[in-house]
Amino acid sequence: MAKKFFICNVCGDVHFGEAGPEECPTCGVENAYERAERDEALEAIGV
Repeated sequence: MAKKFFICNVCGDVHFGEAGPEECPTCGVENAYERAERDEALEAIGV
């Protein structure tokens, strides 16, 4: 399975993997990750 970018729609935390975490490690919200394009993920982390 290919890795993709995911962004927490609550706090903006970015995750790169096969799926977004079930619980955001930054804000603790469950099921808050949505698939993001590479450029969107890089912008969210300030690159």
